[in-house]
Amino acid sequence: MINGIDCGTIWAKPYKLDISKAIKQGANNIEIKVTNTWYNRLIGDQLLPESERITWTTAPFILEGWPLLPAGLEKKVRIEW
Repeated sequence: MINGIDCGTIWAKPYKLDISKAIKQGANNIEIKVTNTWYNRLIGDQLLPESERITWTTAPFILEGWPLLPAGLEKKVRIEW
């Protein structure tokens, strides 16, 4: 969101959005929400009590003991002109 305007969602490279409809000269309010991978969600839920889990799978035994994958912002966010 930029200045309260939804500029879209990206989940694959090149990780770029056109923000020209929302950006303005001067100060701008930029909000970035980052989500985790589905893989990490499934593994993380297995660590919670069953009543607190968000996801469900038929293969919890396969995920037990597997490490979480790196997730989140990989680089600095920048605005290109």
